[in-house]
Amino acid sequence: MALLGAALLAVPACSGSSAESRAGREPVPSTSATVAGSVPSDPQQVGFLAIGDFGTGGKAQRRVAAAMKRWASRHRVDAIITTGDNVYPDGSPDKFPAVLTKPYKGVKAPIWAALGNHDVQAGHAAQQLKTLGLPRPPFAKRLPGVEFLFLDANRDHAEQAGWLDRQLSAAGPRLRVVVFHQPAWSCSLHGSTATVDRHWVPILERHRVALVLNGHDHNYQRFVSPNGVNYIVTGGGGAGLYAIKYGCPGLPKRAAARKRHHFVAVQVTGDDTLSVAAIGPKGHTFDWSVITR
Repeated sequence: MALLGAALLAVPACSGSSAESRAGREPVPSTSATVAGSVPSDPQQVGFLAIGDFGTGGKAQRRVAAAMKRWASRHRVDAIITTGDNVYPDGSPDKFPAVLTKPYKGVKAPIWAALGNHDVQAGHAAQQLKTLGLPRPPFAKRLPGVEFLFLDANRDHAEQAGWLDRQLSAAGPRLRVVVFHQPAWSCSLHGSTATVDRHWVPILERHRVALVLNGHDHNYQRFVSPNGVNYIVTGGGGAGLYAIKYGCPGLPKRAAARKRHHFVAVQVTGDDTLSVAAIGPKGHTFDWSVITR
């Protein structure tokens, strides 16, 4: 799988608190790792939380949901964004209350969800979207200063590429966040997704999207492309974790990676800055970055 092309220019667009270690060892938190709530915040900022691969109803999901509630008690949260696999094992509607809605009632914000492979495999995707008040993807949502574009990476990659390009070409905020399940880039159990890389990544790079949120691999990984596009795998919302791999060819620089349950907290400052924190169940921020456009 080829990387993004030699024509792309390196553009400084992201600073972070942790980086991948040498010799194939799992990265360790930097000395600047903080406790959730200590990342600078303004109560007037727009904010959102992101989780993926969470809907099991198990202890890990409950712990992450409790940490999200604690964060929301001290920060503005306008939406919960999911990267899919919201309801295990097969998206069954009888599990919606227990694993999709009830755990997050403590965060008073709507859930805007991508669909994972487990959500669609038994044909219940439409019921899940209806429960959350969402249209069939692709669709767009907005908060002040930021637009979210949701794709369905389970199907029709070429068809959705046209929609994505049109949306990104239209007038809108400088900050765009693209959300789908199967990751563009990953070095773990499932790895990168060839059809996504072929149909969507060139568009994301051409428009220099601020942030891409994915799941599917049950861990945390943050990549920064040579063109300054930030790709985060956030698949640690509650399902069993997957090991981090090393040495996968053809990927952008991986700036951070953790085998850890977590959620991602993002604050939007003005019209050009995202502050992104990856936070574990005990409230510790183990990766932090700032993205500007």
